Amino acid sequence: MFKIIILIFIIIIIHYNINHMCETFNEYSPIDSIKTFTKEISIYRPVGSKELIDVKSKILNEMNILNLKTTEQSFSRNIRNKDYQFSNLIGINPKAKGPYILLGAHVDSPQIDGCESTIDAATSIAIILELVRNLLKKNPNFPIMILFVDGEEAIDGVWSDDNTLSGSKYFVNNFNLDLINKVYIFDLIGGDIENKIAGFSNNPITFNDMKKLAEINSKYQDKIFINPNKFTSSNNIIDDHVPFKEKGKYSLNLIPYKFPKNHHKLEDNYKNVNWNYVEVFYNIFNEFLHNALSLISEE
Repeated sequence: MFKIIILIFIIIIIHYNINHMCETFNEYSPIDSIKTFTKEISIYRPVGSKELIDVKSKILNEMNILNLKTTEQSFSRNIRNKDYQFSNLIGINPKAKGPYILLGAHVDSPQIDGCESTIDAATSIAIILELVRNLLKKNPNFPIMILFVDGEEAIDGVWSDDNTLSGSKYFVNNFNLDLINKVYIFDLIGGDIENKIAGFSNNPITFNDMKKLAEINSKYQDKIFINPNKFTSSNNIIDDHVPFKEKGKYSLNLIPYKFPKNHHKLEDNYKNVNWNYVEVFYNIFNEFLHNALSLISEE
C-alpha cells in the first residue's frame, strides 16, 4: 500500500512538472510575435505591386484579429504624368469614441529591387500591432487608432515633394482630424544602438513626450531615446508626420536622427535587424502607452 501511495505521489509530481514546463514553453512573448510578423512582411513591396497587396492583406487580417474597425482608404494620384493606385489601412477601436491616439507607419518599400525593407518599416508595423494587442488586453476601451500609409517612399527613387508621402497627404485631407488627439509615426526601428531617437528642434511641442520616453529608457542598459534637455537634432527629416504637423496636429516622429547604415540598401533585411534594439524600443513605448492608459482611466 505504501509503495502505491509513493507511486501516485511521483506521478502527480511528474504531471505537475510537465504541465509547468508546457506553460513555460508556451508563454507568450511579444518580441517573438514581433519577429514572426516582421518576417512575414519583409519582402520587396513597392507601390502597386502584388507583393504589397499581399502584405496589406496580412496586416488587415491582424487588425481584424484585434477586433478593430478596419477601412482600406483607396485613392489614386497622378505623379509625373502617370497614374498610381494607393490604399491606406485604418484601424480604430470601435469601443472608444476618441479623440484617438494614432500609431502609424508606412507599408511600402523603396523601389530598390530585392530590398526587403525590414527596418523601413516592417519592424514598425509589427511593433505597432503588438503594442495595440497588449494595450487592448489591459483596457478594451482605450482610444487607440492605427494607420498604415501607402506611398511614403519616392515613386521613381528620387525623393521630392511631388512623389512622396502620398498616403499621409491624402489621409490628412480626407479624414476628420478632430477625432485624433496625438500622432506617433514609427520608422527605421531596429538599427544599431548608435541610431538614437532624439527630439527635433523644429518640433518642440513633442519634447515633453521625448522626456518621458528617455526617462523610461533610463531603466535599460541600451539607451535609444535622448532627453531633449541634453540634445535635440536640427535635422529636417521629411516623414509621414509632416502632413499632420502642417495641419496643426501633434505629431511625434519616432525615427533615428541618424539613419541606420542599411537604409535603402539590400542589406536592410530580416537577418540584419538588431532585435535587442526592437525589444527595448517596444518595452519603452509599451510602458509609455500604459502610463497614458492610467491617465485616461483616472479621467
